[in-house]
Amino acid sequence: MRGEVLKPDNIEGTGLILGEDGQRYQFTQLQVRNDAVLHAGQTVDFISMGDEARDIYALGARAVPQPAAPQPAYAGAAPDVPASAQPDYVAAVPLKSDGLWTYFVRALTKNFAQFNGRARRAEYWGYTLFAILAYFVLFVIDAFLSFAFYGTDQFGEPQFIPILVVVFWVYNILPSISITVRRLHDQDISGWLYLINLIPYVGGLVLLVFMLLDSKPATNKHGPSPKYMGQTTVDTFN
Repeated sequence: MRGEVLKPDNIEGTGLILGEDGQRYQFTQLQVRNDAVLHAGQTVDFISMGDEARDIYALGARAVPQPAAPQPAYAGAAPDVPASAQPDYVAAVPLKSDGLWTYFVRALTKNFAQFNGRARRAEYWGYTLFAILAYFVLFVIDAFLSFAFYGTDQFGEPQFIPILVVVFWVYNILPSISITVRRLHDQDISGWLYLINLIPYVGGLVLLVFMLLDSKPATNKHGPSPKYMGQTTVDTFN
């Protein structure tokens, strides 16, 4: 598969490649062949293994061997480095959003029952926005079909049978739960906190607060940040 390097592997975390399929794959320098040193924007060829890139080959430029680490010219303590010469803090750089509609479609298909991993704020609200719009459109269609096929009742009121709304609601049970769990994971919180929604009034408000919070840049036990660059870790539901 072809892809573009979004971030090389360095001390700030593992590298990141945007594949031609639109997915992001993580890699380490150990997976780069011919000892090439990759840089952001470089075209590469690789093999995808889940969310990881393997057997990476640099394209479009001759592979540049990694220079050997320089040997210290003297033994002993390192000299003091002036504060002005020390590198400034580099803030986390957010990755470009895939689009609200894309997040909605992905939640209903690829991530239908995906409880592992993390979901950024835009992913959750993209799904929520289009889900509400879908309910509204299906409600209108149900009202039209009910009136067309069943007319009015004995009191002259139009009949309403929400068949499409109910079907869509049932289909949405797992996607709505899974994306909320992944949003909690993004805050490094156990997905089981979703059960607080069973508490009337208060539970829903608590979850709403967490859904409004931004992604945490740091990698946690649920994986790297979907919005900021991070390192790969073991993914769990906890």
